[in-house]
Amino acid sequence: MGKRASGKGQPGRDEGAHARRQAIIDGMLADALRPAFSYRLPSQEALPADIRRAIDTLLAKAAAQRSRCLTYEDLEEALPPRDVSAEDLEAIFWILAEHGIEVEDGDL
Repeated sequence: MGKRASGKGQPGRDEGAHARRQAIIDGMLADALRPAFSYRLPSQEALPADIRRAIDTLLAKAAAQRSRCLTYEDLEEALPPRDVSAEDLEAIFWILAEHGIEVEDGDL
């Protein structure tokens, strides 16, 4: 089979494809230009129960140590035994940050 012409003779078809591509590009630009603070994580109550327990455990540990820093080891100990999604981890870090708590490498 020979090579098809680059859309000549099919203006409606090319315009539709162009419009779809442009809509995707416009959406990506809008996402990139949206202020970071307009992104909101779901409330802690909307998270799975085991993730809420992990957050509560981490907050309690920080309070008991009277520390604003926890280690990744602390985080690992608090996480549920299942595979934790990136969204769950992001929620954990955001909620800890809202309480002024950071997770850092090493023994503190």
